[in-house]
Amino acid sequence: MAQIKLKITCRIEELPVLGGFLISSMQSPLIDFTNYSPDYNAAFITTANADLAAIEVLVNPKQLTEELKVITLRIYGNMSALRSKIDFLEGYINRAIGLTIGKKGFGISEVRKKNNNRDVEGLIAALTFVISNVANPTNMTALTAKGYSATQQSALIALRDALKADNIAQNTKVNDRNNKVVTNYAKFNTFWDKLVDISDAGKRIYKVTAPNRLDDFTISKLKARINQERNNTKFEGKVTSAGVPLNGAKVELQPLGVGRKRSIKTKADGKYIIKSIVPGDYAVAVNASGKITIDDTVTIVTGETESKDFVMV
Repeated sequence: MAQIKLKITCRIEELPVLGGFLISSMQSPLIDFTNYSPDYNAAFITTANADLAAIEVLVNPKQLTEELKVITLRIYGNMSALRSKIDFLEGYINRAIGLTIGKKGFGISEVRKKNNNRDVEGLIAALTFVISNVANPTNMTALTAKGYSATQQSALIALRDALKADNIAQNTKVNDRNNKVVTNYAKFNTFWDKLVDISDAGKRIYKVTAPNRLDDFTISKLKARINQERNNTKFEGKVTSAGVPLNGAKVELQPLGVGRKRSIKTKADGKYIIKSIVPGDYAVAVNASGKITIDDTVTIVTGETESKDFVMV
């Protein structure tokens, strides 16, 4: 069976917002629409709101989002725990004698790079490489002589396995959400047709009697309003260390649900600002050369500016 083509002319995540605008405007007052056609009555509004709720569930499934938050926070917690383990292991490698490969060949720097970049899949691969090098009997003997233990090696393997399992679970849930959206394209199209119908009726009703209301029923104008609200949604602040602004510190926002990662580097005054953010819960990571990475969380609200300063050591 051929896949249904999606006919909406906005982003999928914008559809519930756009629908909410149109249905709300239609009700203020509904009598204007009812006088135009008896089709537009209280029952029409009830059905439209029920359709809107169903679309909202498809676009923003709350249970899935909460499950993704738990998994994502657990991943970030393990990434944070990894830093000290890798620091210790590097110390043992630097002090060990008789290793089968050079100290740089163990892959510690790649683990740090992938960890700092929040690249889970890359981190798993880099960590597996390090674990394999350490597991070499000759290397393990040399490292054990300097204080490294089988327990530490097991803990590193367990952390790698936990990251791997959570990465798979995270991808599976995201794919489930995306598949649910695709398999319900017909519902999205039907709802879109209803919005286009409301838009058309509203413009006809108010073209002469209340031209100031035309924008409330013009889809292109409503999309521009959504974009403006997104532009006004910001995350900003300042990063300092010992009272001095940090230039070039990386501030990264990673959605705890679904969405795309955003990042920016601070300017000479230590300030940063990330604009046009999709609302939701995010994990925050602040990285700077020679400083301890800061992990935090933040909730972004549409049309608002969330401010947060960070002090690095």
